[in-house]
Amino acid sequence: MVSLAVLAALSPCRATAEPYVLGYAGAAITQDKSLRTEVEVNGAPFVNGLAHDLNFDTTPVFGAKGGYFLDRRLLGGHVGAELDVFHFRPDVAEQQVRFTGLLAGVQGDVHTTIPATDIEVTALTVNLLYRLALASDATYPRGRLQPYLGVGGGAFIARLETTTTPFDVNRDISDTDVQPGLQALAGARWFLTRSLALFAEYKFLHTETFSFKFRETGTIGGVPVTETARDRADLTSHLFYGGLGFHW
Repeated sequence: MVSLAVLAALSPCRATAEPYVLGYAGAAITQDKSLRTEVEVNGAPFVNGLAHDLNFDTTPVFGAKGGYFLDRRLLGGHVGAELDVFHFRPDVAEQQVRFTGLLAGVQGDVHTTIPATDIEVTALTVNLLYRLALASDATYPRGRLQPYLGVGGGAFIARLETTTTPFDVNRDISDTDVQPGLQALAGARWFLTRSLALFAEYKFLHTETFSFKFRETGTIGGVPVTETARDRADLTSHLFYGGLGFHW
């Protein structure tokens, strides 16, 4: 909770705060990424290379926040901190990609089809915020319009589900990994009443590289084999959403 510690250091004990909670929903757009994939069959390399420029689905995002702003002004605005939890699914549809490296035991630079892959991401993050108080009056002393900026980071929990590839009958496989990530955001709030506010926000996020590992048994040409696989990629996403908040 680095952001909360910074606020505590900035704020004297007598300072008052403006707590809030809110919920939101919108769309998550994830940039194309290259996927490093490695597959061994009975310990022998079968695939080891890079699938270039995978395209991710644009999917819904939904989340919730809870935080507060200090009433004491800093450079004409207010600083605040919030806990921000959200979820989205940047799935990968079956698609043709350029693959460089070892594929089916042969080195090359080819186009191949990758299977559909389900990915879901849950983020537990903390943001440090700075907002301006615009359109202030006696009814809205903190400003009826509040544009703001923020930076933050936290833990991103990703789960990947796909299918085995070389088996006679392919099987579903899955794994979960947790990596740190950073984010930056910008938005604005418009107060409908002294306590209720509509808001719209944009968030940019980037994670460290996720690593998903799989081990499954099956048959190839009727011969029993064991497949060991590892997929690695980071995520860069743009989130656009809005919602409703309650301020005390």
